[in-house]
Amino acid sequence: MPDVNLVQKHLDAMSAQAPVVAQRVLEATLKRLRASDASMALAQDRRQLFELLEALQPHQQSLIRAFAEHLQAEITAAQNSSALQRPAGPLSLSDLTLVDEEQAEKDIEISRTVQLIDLKAEWELRELQALSATLMGERVFRKEANPCRPAVYARALSLAAQDLAVSKASRGLFLRTAGFALADELRDTYEQACRRLTAWGVEPLAFRPVVAPHVGPIAEVDLTQPGALMDLRERLPGQVPGDPRSDASAQQTVDLLSRLFGQMLADLSLEPAVKAVIGRLQGSIQQLAQSDPALLKSQHHPAWSLINRIAAHATDHSEAKDPRGTDFIEFVEPLVERLAHNKAPDAALYEEALTDVQDFIDREMHQQLQQSQPVVNALREAEQRYTLAPLLRQQVMHQLQSAEVSESLRRFLMGPWVEVLARAMISPGMDDPQTQTLVGTVDELLWSLQRPTSEVDLEQLRQRLPGLINSLRRGMALINLPQLERDRVLDELMQTHTRLLRGAKSPDDRKPDAAPAPTPQELVQQMRNESLGEDEVAADKWEQDTSIGSLPTVPMDLDPVARTPEADRESRRAGEAAKKWLATLKVGVRCKLFLHGKWTTSRLLWRSDNGEFYMFSSPLAGGMHSMTRRALERLRVEGLATTFVDHSLMQRAVDSVLQDLDEYGKN
Repeated sequence: MPDVNLVQKHLDAMSAQAPVVAQRVLEATLKRLRASDASMALAQDRRQLFELLEALQPHQQSLIRAFAEHLQAEITAAQNSSALQRPAGPLSLSDLTLVDEEQAEKDIEISRTVQLIDLKAEWELRELQALSATLMGERVFRKEANPCRPAVYARALSLAAQDLAVSKASRGLFLRTAGFALADELRDTYEQACRRLTAWGVEPLAFRPVVAPHVGPIAEVDLTQPGALMDLRERLPGQVPGDPRSDASAQQTVDLLSRLFGQMLADLSLEPAVKAVIGRLQGSIQQLAQSDPALLKSQHHPAWSLINRIAAHATDHSEAKDPRGTDFIEFVEPLVERLAHNKAPDAALYEEALTDVQDFIDREMHQQLQQSQPVVNALREAEQRYTLAPLLRQQVMHQLQSAEVSESLRRFLMGPWVEVLARAMISPGMDDPQTQTLVGTVDELLWSLQRPTSEVDLEQLRQRLPGLINSLRRGMALINLPQLERDRVLDELMQTHTRLLRGAKSPDDRKPDAAPAPTPQELVQQMRNESLGEDEVAADKWEQDTSIGSLPTVPMDLDPVARTPEADRESRRAGEAAKKWLATLKVGVRCKLFLHGKWTTSRLLWRSDNGEFYMFSSPLAGGMHSMTRRALERLRVEGLATTFVDHSLMQRAVDSVLQDLDEYGKN
């Protein structure tokens, strides 16, 4: 059992060091960035460097504070990792964790930082892992047993970097540079922690080698081959060749099964409740072996399949972190009890139990999909927008061909406004009057930017500007465009329209009793203010009635930047391989994914018809993760997404038996 007081003392000491670590990392990062000035050969790289230095220098202290606070919070969270909270009812859009390209890039940078730390602080980290395992009451090395593991520091650094008001490319430059500085600093930090724990009397956990399956001499028994267990039985000490039904062979079968169950019940990946369930089957399977020779001829015998299925599903749903794990054990226990008490077990009984377990797993997946149906519907609509966006972008590009607009306004119309149009056309639909107004907004906006040539044109501009501004506001609200972006576009338009309206009649032409005419600036501002009335309320209501209005926004990129000749061959190969891998993913497949700075085993619950969105379940907080195709491809290219191929519990037990036999033969 862990010494709670000593654990807290260690965590307090590491948290107390966070401000010092943050300051040293930021100072070393600035030093590295300034020294890299001469090596920035490309103008684009130099622009990123200058932008980053300009943002860092005046805000260095606030960034240090943010890094330290995130680090302290991450250390606490790593120690007190909360269990997955399952929604009580149907899954809402707010419960969904969306992993888009931006989040994937964050995870990639976190992974690279972790690798740097693993490489630079290898020995110090290994010693701290051994001491932390003892401190936390562990019996085997696990990275998660170290609350101050590299991923904790890397995530804190990534979170702090989000406060930098710089471009995505410059933020990436910061994370890469700071990653080297953090790796150097943690080498000293981990060394100090090891000395401190040793002084407190903590002994490192003794290293216990684990023989991987299919390595060395134990690879000779492969459960995928027919008769593998019979071959293993032949290797047991005291084996007497002959009739497998002879007394000696029967005893050897009992010996083999006892060894296999002993190794399964010692498997460190299984929780105690799972071991108890599997252990209850030992007597039944030993009895089954007396009447069913097929038990030792194939790993696909229903008895072995049942054990492997129970172990695999329970491992994916830890009772400590996932309420579904408790539900599964509660379902399996009575089923196993019936098998254990049956006086004449046979393959048919185990086949029936296996079917019941699989039906439970299938029902669980179906229930998850039912609870997440609003999310699935929203993602289907998002996929339709993805399909529609390129066509709309091409149309807007055609409209802008002969227009004279600023570059910032052009980017707005080609980016966010295309998203507005795509969203409106999908829901509420093309026939809706509001959608028709939004579709005509580009032409209306371009018309409003032309210089009036007559008093009639000026009057028309005055009359039509409020409606135009209303349409722009309504569209911006529909996609939840950040307020700064809204203000930037509207302020630019106000300045342009103010200049155009200066062609209005002069005060001398007014009637004697007329009120003073507003200045052009006052007129445009007044029209903007008036547009915040009933029309904006209606726009907000329209947004709320849109079923996909709350879906986390997935940025619709502009035309991709042309690839440089240097990167291309390898990048294309990796990209094509990632696409092929995605094509193999079927509903129900288990994957290992690096999400939000953590490795997790996930199960694919749903994929959209065109493969633009994927939904996974996992033990991470929230339990549901939607991923865009591009994000999943990026993770795959970086080695952060793969199909989960785990050696079955039976294969691991066989390997352990062989290891014991190998050691027995040497002695």
